[in-house]
Amino acid sequence: MDEAALLRAILDDPESDSARLTYANFLNQSKRPGDYDRGEFIRLQINLARVTNNDSRWPAMVGRERELIEHYRASWERPLRRLFAPKFGSPVQWMKSRLFGLGGAWGFRRGFVENVLAPAPRFLEEDAALFAVTPLRRVALTRASSHVRSLLADPRLGGLASLHLIADMELDDELTVIGSAARAAGLLVTEFRFPRLGRQAEELFSLLRHNVDKPDELNAHTAWTNADEPSRQRLKELAVNPRFRMLLTEPDPANEGELLALNEWAYLGDLFKRTGVWAVAKSHNDLENSQGRCRRVVLSRPMPGDELSQAPYYHGKPGSFVE
Repeated sequence: MDEAALLRAILDDPESDSARLTYANFLNQSKRPGDYDRGEFIRLQINLARVTNNDSRWPAMVGRERELIEHYRASWERPLRRLFAPKFGSPVQWMKSRLFGLGGAWGFRRGFVENVLAPAPRFLEEDAALFAVTPLRRVALTRASSHVRSLLADPRLGGLASLHLIADMELDDELTVIGSAARAAGLLVTEFRFPRLGRQAEELFSLLRHNVDKPDELNAHTAWTNADEPSRQRLKELAVNPRFRMLLTEPDPANEGELLALNEWAYLGDLFKRTGVWAVAKSHNDLENSQGRCRRVVLSRPMPGDELSQAPYYHGKPGSFVE
């Protein structure tokens, strides 16, 4: 099988590791400069996605991952960023690309660019070309308030593991703009409120990692007190997940969509995936209410059943906003 066919197999089944490992083996046997290290990187990131917190190999694996990314990130990204490089016939755009770069912030996951953080207009003009060459799984888009209809018209976004739209302004009121645009485009708008798992929750996860049976200390954290029992079990799973710990303590903007998706999973399990949610919106900065909960606006195509409004952390009525 040639290289193009190997890459196509990855794009056709982005959740599978087997096609990626087959490609890694191909690279390890290649004579091109850097290919062996790229094959090692793919295999390394796949293993990192699988290890547990108590795996003694974890620190060495993370150290090697960083060495490879620091050395090769630019060269691995360059062929992809050239996909939307302006022509010399557009000198203003060409100079802008030279000064500010092309595309958004990209994150590698399981050996490939899987995560993108970009302004919605730039994503539509540039980063969307990545769908043809890399298995994009999580996209977080800023300045999304006025671009819901354009984003909805792109069928490629429907196959993502998660799509997050970030409102233009820090205020929660800006989510009303996204909600109105979504309803006008025929989407169902549903609101949820649950805690944000940011760096301030690291103390809680430290308690959970060490299996500390101190109810008073656990209850000092709204992320725990606001959680029902299934959510608490998922929080315990995240506490011993080394990848999640790194996302919390060493945030990378390109991986914001991944962190947001883990927040949702902690409190809602696979609900969004099961009910076919198209996108989840939030304000630029999550603002917590007096109960320590943040606002999420869920955009989905109308479908039979009312599972979303029966779920924990649901807030208000479908299609409406309740303060």
